[in-house]
Amino acid sequence: MSEQVERAAGGLVVRQGRQGREVLLIDDAYGQVAFPKGHLEPGETWEEAAVREILEETGVEARIVGDIGRIEYRIERNGDPVRKQVRLYLLQAEGDVSPVHQVEEVNAAYFLPWDEAKARHEERGYPNWAFAFAKAEAILDWLDGGFEEKFRQLSLAAPVVDLDQAFVAAHAALHKLVAACRAEVLQTLPQVPWFPAKDVSLPRPKPSAEAVQAAIESTLLRPEASEIDIQNLCVEAIRRKWPTVCVSPRHVALARRFLGEQPVRVCTVVGFPHGASTQGALRFEVADAVACGAVEIDMVGPVGALCEGDLASWYAAVRAVVDTAHQFAHPPVVKVILETSALAIDGVIKGALVAAAAGADFVKTSTGFHTAGARIADVAAMAMAVAGRAGVKASAGIRTPEAAVQLMRYGADRLGTSAAAKLLP
Repeated sequence: MSEQVERAAGGLVVRQGRQGREVLLIDDAYGQVAFPKGHLEPGETWEEAAVREILEETGVEARIVGDIGRIEYRIERNGDPVRKQVRLYLLQAEGDVSPVHQVEEVNAAYFLPWDEAKARHEERGYPNWAFAFAKAEAILDWLDGGFEEKFRQLSLAAPVVDLDQAFVAAHAALHKLVAACRAEVLQTLPQVPWFPAKDVSLPRPKPSAEAVQAAIESTLLRPEASEIDIQNLCVEAIRRKWPTVCVSPRHVALARRFLGEQPVRVCTVVGFPHGASTQGALRFEVADAVACGAVEIDMVGPVGALCEGDLASWYAAVRAVVDTAHQFAHPPVVKVILETSALAIDGVIKGALVAAAAGADFVKTSTGFHTAGARIADVAAMAMAVAGRAGVKASAGIRTPEAAVQLMRYGADRLGTSAAAKLLP
């Protein structure tokens, strides 16, 4: 019997009261304290349903400012199995309206001061949302500090002093966000073998020129790349002693033949560039790439799943690639591309956490085919999230020695670049 899917959305709504921040809660029909939420209607997005359901259940208009998380569980309805998917957002109330509850479904709706609301939810709330207040508080700290603009949007060309000052200012909020995301994934993916949390010291000391050179992956993934272009990439790698070249799957065998016994690793990509491949297709691509001579695999995870909080699908896809890689006597290194420019900062952290738990050897920022490439804040967040369990590869938009050095200071172990010759003075 096929499993039905039911989706619901709602959120944790905050406003500024006379005595500080307040939270909107409801007493639901089952005697529990909860956050307002309800089913998606046909044609609605998650976000539209969350805003509508909050308004219908409480009379409060609100706008989304962040993501709390997503949970899944299974129930039976009329004897049929149902898979429930529920997303909660963080929202800011618009105006100073007193809640008016929907009598048919809600027993009461009310704002309480933050600490009182948190205590009441801990006492009478649903345990599967136990992480919600910590996650909301971490997002609010990040937003209230303006760190999305002051730190995350900083250019790779920003002066070193500006980067360092921005990181110092944002560090506590970023640390809190990593801890909150870890609590979230432990709650929402209890079946995953999680690795222990560990503090990461950033920034690192300035890397030497030799360290930068050892980190470089000279990359040519343009769709119009010719065989001559690939041979020239390999010639340059041999001459300049680049440790790795990264090429498209159709060019792996060519690169491997041309390099011969030279100590240059061949890397390729799977699920590239959109992360829309099935697990079966990913397994085939990995096996084919290894057969052609690849010793490193950069996979694009299901970015759409990560964007909508579907961490189970993200984990399963990474695990499929890792398991396939480990079937070989000499398993290829697996790197997981998050496409950080498509994600909020907490999505970057969760994507890295889950990929590392699934067995990835590295987490990687970007394909180079989305709206932006590597950013210092994203690399730092990824390094803090994986905590040494996996390496970090920064990629796309890295074209100067200064950018290479700063990315490595803030957590990058590898540098994917189509401008390798420009990274060393």
